[in-house]
Amino acid sequence: MDENAYLTSIIASLFYLIAGSRLLRLSRRTRERPELLLGLYFALSGIYYLGYNLPSLLGDLVPEWVGVVVEWTYILGVFPYLLFTRSVFRSRGAWGGWIVGLCSALLVAGTLMLTLDGSVEYSLDNPWYLAQWVGYTTPCAWMCWEAMLYWRSAGKRSRIGLCPPIVANRYLLLALFAGFQVLACLSDLLLAHEVGDDQTVSRITDALIGGTEMASIALLWLAFFAPRSYASWITRRAVILPTPMDG
Repeated sequence: MDENAYLTSIIASLFYLIAGSRLLRLSRRTRERPELLLGLYFALSGIYYLGYNLPSLLGDLVPEWVGVVVEWTYILGVFPYLLFTRSVFRSRGAWGGWIVGLCSALLVAGTLMLTLDGSVEYSLDNPWYLAQWVGYTTPCAWMCWEAMLYWRSAGKRSRIGLCPPIVANRYLLLALFAGFQVLACLSDLLLAHEVGDDQTVSRITDALIGGTEMASIALLWLAFFAPRSYASWITRRAVILPTPMDG
């Protein structure tokens, strides 16, 4: 990757770490499980992105086992992400639990076999990498789908004054956040294809990965830490229909 890609990845790691720490602090005050789970996912993602760039920044000073530890750090972070979606959007129904179990099995099996093979490199020829990829891409797609359903429902309630517009908007932002994460995961396949061919990554692929990650972080920031001006703008532009009780 070029210097711009490294810079983008480092910025992403810092944003994830800040968002994670703020959500974890919030969970200590509220004692609520969703903030804790999402905070763990963001914090571990930030550590992953920071550690992923260490070999490129420090060269031979970083031992090879660091790459394995970094890879497991992200994989461990996906588990609270799955549990967050399960607890917030799909707390009832057996199939949500099946998604959590299947993704967890794919993540553990794929990453374990890659570790035993002595490699955590991207490769489309390696079925264990593909298993791992499905394991961490599915939670993003699941979050996108569930948040979009909730946004549609909350939007209808918001128009008749039964749901604050900023809450409905937060579901939309979460859906877009997860959607950009899905695009980033798809970009991983393009990266794996390029690395498998000639061990290089094109600037287009770097731009796709970096751009989707930065877009998802910006949407995340608006969802949880929106400035008052943004919240006021969402409220002002909301169309609230009169109800029979309004006369």
